[in-house]
Amino acid sequence: MKRYDSLSDRIKRIYQHSITGWGRLVLPLLLFCCVFATAVPVVDAAAAARNTVVTGNRQSVPARAKGAALRYGDTIGIAAPASPGGGDTSAAVQLLHSLGYQVVEGTMAAGHYGFFAGTDEQRAADLNALFKDDTVKAIVCLNGGYGSARILDKLDYAMISQHPKPLIGFSDITALHTALGEKAGIVTVHGPLMVTLNPANHSAYTERQFADGLAATAPIGTLALPAGRKLSTVVSGTAGGILAGGNLTMLAAAAGTPYELRGDGAILVLEDVNEAAYRIDRMMQQLWQNGLLKRVSAIVYGDFLDCGNDPGDFTTEEVLTYYARLAGKPAVKGAPVGHGMDNAFLPFGVHAVVRANADGTASLTIDENHNTIGS
Repeated sequence: MKRYDSLSDRIKRIYQHSITGWGRLVLPLLLFCCVFATAVPVVDAAAAARNTVVTGNRQSVPARAKGAALRYGDTIGIAAPASPGGGDTSAAVQLLHSLGYQVVEGTMAAGHYGFFAGTDEQRAADLNALFKDDTVKAIVCLNGGYGSARILDKLDYAMISQHPKPLIGFSDITALHTALGEKAGIVTVHGPLMVTLNPANHSAYTERQFADGLAATAPIGTLALPAGRKLSTVVSGTAGGILAGGNLTMLAAAAGTPYELRGDGAILVLEDVNEAAYRIDRMMQQLWQNGLLKRVSAIVYGDFLDCGNDPGDFTTEEVLTYYARLAGKPAVKGAPVGHGMDNAFLPFGVHAVVRANADGTASLTIDENHNTIGS
């Protein structure tokens, strides 16, 4: 305020002592410009550009760190942050080799400890080590199942933020997607697990998406869909934001913890499996009550496989439609995301736009690159 008063008073005095008509015409304009300049904060445009990404709904969110696009000969690490593999994954390893990548298995990849691939401390240390190793350019999780949430308080987020690389997985790995995105500030990928990269557990679509996504040097663009599938409108509208979310059960379980998804202005992706419709309702109600469905900009529903209902009950589709309308945000359904044979490569933490048209057609366009270019 001292600068403002001093400057304006000075100009007023000059105006009062001006003896020419020209001065009395120009100085009021000068006074207005000076007052306006002191009232408007100065923004460092370069710093803003480095630290934020403008979303489709014109909000700003912190830009997330990205790993480099993979090149022939790069190394992919296999982490086991949750359940053990439960079977032979040599065919999945061979697939990675066929794509031109070397493979290194974390120390817990062959482990088994009760529900888990190892103790919480072992699994966390394994994942921390794979992130710290700069020769490892991407991490594919061995399996989902159960256990990722138990290691969240044992990860070195400060270190991980300095060694960004795509961590890839789905289902129970949702806990890691959320924590690594919001606490380490890195881009991760909702995509296949090693157990689902075995030939019998995925489609040609999943394999193509995975291969293309690892090496991509440009934004994905409009999400390609498997033959015979289409996105359709649940609630019409257009909105943008970073992609976030994953498995509904995991997101609901994290609500109220330090590792819950904030999702401010995000496009919320949801999928689940083997949950009755009433349980889907309970979890969606939890996300409504904790504010997530109010904070996001749009909703994308993936697969809800084997999520049936008793006779006379609401169906899962009716439940999901209800909450999309309650949230009042653009919403689409039919995304090839989740526990089915078709599982898209969706980078979480990058900007995308949902278009849910009034005629029922819809699209999801990812317009920010999820990889950097270089080593």
